[in-house]
Amino acid sequence: MTAPNSTGAGAGAGRILVVGSVNVDLALSVARHPEPGETLLGSGSRRSPGGKGANQACAASRLGGDVRFAARTGTGPDADLALSLLQDAGTDLSTTTEVPDVETGLAVVTVDEAGENSIVILAGANGTWSPEHVDALHVEVATSEIVVSQGEIPAPAIDQLARLSAETGTRFLLNLAPVIDVAEHTLTTADPLVVNESEGRLVLEAMTGATAAIDDTMTVHALRSAGIPSVVMTRGAHGVIVSHENATAEITSPTVTAVDSTGAGDAFVGALAVELAQGHGLDEACRHAARVGAFAVTRPGAQPSYPDRQDDLPALDHA
Repeated sequence: MTAPNSTGAGAGAGRILVVGSVNVDLALSVARHPEPGETLLGSGSRRSPGGKGANQACAASRLGGDVRFAARTGTGPDADLALSLLQDAGTDLSTTTEVPDVETGLAVVTVDEAGENSIVILAGANGTWSPEHVDALHVEVATSEIVVSQGEIPAPAIDQLARLSAETGTRFLLNLAPVIDVAEHTLTTADPLVVNESEGRLVLEAMTGATAAIDDTMTVHALRSAGIPSVVMTRGAHGVIVSHENATAEITSPTVTAVDSTGAGDAFVGALAVELAQGHGLDEACRHAARVGAFAVTRPGAQPSYPDRQDDLPALDHA
């Protein structure tokens, strides 16, 4: 397990640093997803804040977390829209930077009548992250309880963030979505690594070369055997598998009527970060995060769907 924060008594207690992407989401509503080469008529569109990093920071902030968000945006109205709900949630944006002459990231999200989505992302300013930009966050990393990142910024920046986290003894939560070619040290620093089923298999193939189809629990165990301290696999309505040094457990998800699954995984990660930063164990944190993720799918959009502390969360089916 990652060592506790070693920057001094009480340093970073409960504080979360999210380093990652920020986008504007253009969501298109369709009856079903088109086949290759097919043109479909949509039934509506909306623009809202998004990006996995921003979503996770917003979810954590709305749940009462002490959150700093380090991101890179373009300038102009898209940047204002992309950061608007983070500002409303009280997220500390002092480490978010405007990059001149670059567009803010854009995600085009297609949502069908069953609430399933497909997403195409243009990185924009998110693609300008470098190891040097991460080095500038050394103090913020050292004074945080937990650092969170995702696969929507360049791998060299994530690798440097993992190194800084290890050097400062700060817990590193990596949601490798999408799966990109990060260093093995980055994966073995992640505590936990959060992936869904397909991401877990891709990470395992990258680490070990294993390509055989295996079930989800076997995938999680193989990732742990490859040197990852703890693994959380999210499986939508099928629940969560969590594995760490003490045990492996399966956690059910609440039964809800899905409206839009966009950003639900990010709601889970944001809630997980808050629980871990406040000292809860990984199993307990995942149980709470599963309820937050289930709440998010009952509302449209990503950040607009996230609960506040006073919202009633759905109950686990077999808690």
